[in-house]
Amino acid sequence: MNYKRLIAKIAADKENNKLGKIIRIDKLPGKTIKRYKPYAMILVNKRFRKSIIVPIEADKVIKIEGTYAWFDILKEDFDAELKRIKETKIEREIYHGQLSTEPSKGAVRSFDPYNLGHTRKERKR
Repeated sequence: MNYKRLIAKIAADKENNKLGKIIRIDKLPGKTIKRYKPYAMILVNKRFRKSIIVPIEADKVIKIEGTYAWFDILKEDFDAELKRIKETKIEREIYHGQLSTEPSKGAVRSFDPYNLGHTRKERKR
């Protein structure tokens, strides 16, 4: 099947609930078998929230008519996948490193770019 026909269509589940807009087709490794499979990347826009891209296997397409493409998936399964991707994205955005301003163990070095901590040297005359 030519999956390029899916691009710019509106994705819907098998109960006619709108999922989002298909923006591209990518080849990603499968979940169990690490072979590359075509995935439809669905852009989910929610009001007052960041947009999220959710991949769905392109093999799950039931039919394509007009501006819609129906997938063999339920809205609850899609929402569970969306929640998992949101949590992963938030986890990656949070920095878990050292945030304190205290010096680390070892040699103590201070950086004073404007020489505010030292008295000014006067010129000898």
